[in-house]
Amino acid sequence: MSVTYGEDIRTRLQRDDGLLLERLADIFGPDTDDLNSRFTHYTELLTLFEQIYDPQQQTALIRAPARINLKGVHVDHRGGYLNYMAIDREVVMVVSPRDDDLVVLHDEASDAFGARQFYIGEALPPEKRGQWQTYIEQVTLAPGDWSNYIRAAVLRLQDHFKTQPLCGMNLLVASDIPIAAGLSSSSALVVAACEACLWVNGLSLTDEQKAILCGEGEWYVGTRGGAGDHAAMIFGKRNHLVRLRFFPIETEAIPMPSGYKVVVCNSLKQSRKASHTKSTFNERIATYEMAMLLLKDRFPELMAHVTYLRDLDTDNIGIDTGQLYRLVTALPERASRHELMLMLPGQSARLQQLFHTHQEPRNGYRVRAVCLFGLAECARSRMYAPFLQQADMKMVGKLMYLSHDGDRAFAYDAAGHCRPWDNPVDDACMQRLIDDAESGDPAREAYAQLWKQPGGYACSCEELDHLVDIARTVPGVVGANLTGAGLGGCVLVLVREEDVDRLIETVHSRYYHQRNLQPAMMVSSAVGGAGRIW
Repeated sequence: MSVTYGEDIRTRLQRDDGLLLERLADIFGPDTDDLNSRFTHYTELLTLFEQIYDPQQQTALIRAPARINLKGVHVDHRGGYLNYMAIDREVVMVVSPRDDDLVVLHDEASDAFGARQFYIGEALPPEKRGQWQTYIEQVTLAPGDWSNYIRAAVLRLQDHFKTQPLCGMNLLVASDIPIAAGLSSSSALVVAACEACLWVNGLSLTDEQKAILCGEGEWYVGTRGGAGDHAAMIFGKRNHLVRLRFFPIETEAIPMPSGYKVVVCNSLKQSRKASHTKSTFNERIATYEMAMLLLKDRFPELMAHVTYLRDLDTDNIGIDTGQLYRLVTALPERASRHELMLMLPGQSARLQQLFHTHQEPRNGYRVRAVCLFGLAECARSRMYAPFLQQADMKMVGKLMYLSHDGDRAFAYDAAGHCRPWDNPVDDACMQRLIDDAESGDPAREAYAQLWKQPGGYACSCEELDHLVDIARTVPGVVGANLTGAGLGGCVLVLVREEDVDRLIETVHSRYYHQRNLQPAMMVSSAVGGAGRIW
């Protein structure tokens, strides 16, 4: 295969005609100090790359940014809207092609991430291509190995281009995205590796195809999430929020309102995808699927036009809010695997497939609470961008807090005292919602609106809840919620620009100082999406 790569990045740096800095300004903005710092780092990476590999090979610089999700958590795979920013932390890769199918990996932080390599054809032989779901269910991985995320991207591309053997590549990886912080450092590796592999093989895909394949590729490491994070990184736009949803992919770039900043507060509780944490993520996703199976079994006519949870909408299926709550009430509060098999005798194969991805929860699946959260979060995420465009910051903040309450595990009062939190979805609570929705009383009907119901996805933790409750006491804060899958990581705080310093000081003294932790906050800017820098 003959591939034309275009101008080598080293040639561009040596010529130093300013075009590379212009390209960086398009991605990151005009801050000269920031651009010069990045330029210097990229140059150092190229020098290190040449010390490790053959400097005669043509090279390129690839990047993928971190992302934050301001609204629309846990619903990308349910067809809900997502409201993302690609932010100014990134994975950077220097890459050159090889003549064989060996992928060789080095990381700038070599002490933490040792060198790795793998042969594409050995990892995914021709006879196994085109059967990705079957393949990943049979593969055995070294847990916690950073190279798994590179393999995920490369092997998913080889599976997609099943009749064309892919050539290998030499990679040097660098990242300033905090690990296990809910900013999708792992997904950024997948996206950057996908872009690198496409470049060395002279292949192209649409941005929509890249997002889908990267999302499916990450299943290789054992998670069963959607492709929202990957799409956010690919479609990112400077100074804009990217509103997107799937089935099919729709994207819209919305200017961020002036006068406000997003501060990312890292709880420093790592949300690593270890076996128990990964199991919890997969369990919640499986619970959505179980709820849909039960609803379709019990209400086949109403559910005839429902493919995704977002379709279970009063306008779409022609029912009112009270009737929707009756559907949710028909779901069990909790159910064991044995009980689900009895409830759905015709779906045993599908249930076993879902069970395979995680451990059975000790007290049963939270079917009703998770379903109500998903329905309400789809409504909240649909409303978020229009309110942001209208600069209705009161509603923007309310949507953020409600969303976090649906994930919440604890609540802190003004004195810093902590208590457990649970959102009741028992029959009595659901009946009150039905009665309010059908009361004819405008105040009661307003209270019963779907978007106001937190539900109970329950993927927060004490640290994240504490950060949210501290932030909401600070004047100028619009709203706060966790980002990412939860169980650790970061909280996003939307705050007036003039109150950023006050927020940082308050969180420092009441969270980090109290826990003897070094402050880990960053004021984030929206940047351009993933791709080849040059």
